[in-house]
Amino acid sequence: MLDIPLQIDIETLRTVRQASEVIPMVLGLAISYLAYTAYRQNQSRPMLYIATGFMLVLFVQAPLALIFSYVLELPTPVLNSLLQVPEFTGLGLILYGLWMPRRD
Repeated sequence: MLDIPLQIDIETLRTVRQASEVIPMVLGLAISYLAYTAYRQNQSRPMLYIATGFMLVLFVQAPLALIFSYVLELPTPVLNSLLQVPEFTGLGLILYGLWMPRRD
């Protein structure tokens, strides 16, 4: 059996991790677009909340992380705390959009 040691430096790991943020960001943008399109077609206010929630949860965090970590150079605990704000807000909006009564 071949014994090949796994040698990945921290910079390579960091680059892969940052690149992996693009996939959820694109998916979040696509989901938000579809939910917003459904809102415009049906004038369903819950779909607007759901679209906004997905945008906050899946799309907003990556650009904020880049700004906070590279431009402002915030420490990791502060960065993680600040990035939870749009996540919690977005999840709350999704929950509200799914829970709120529909007016037919």
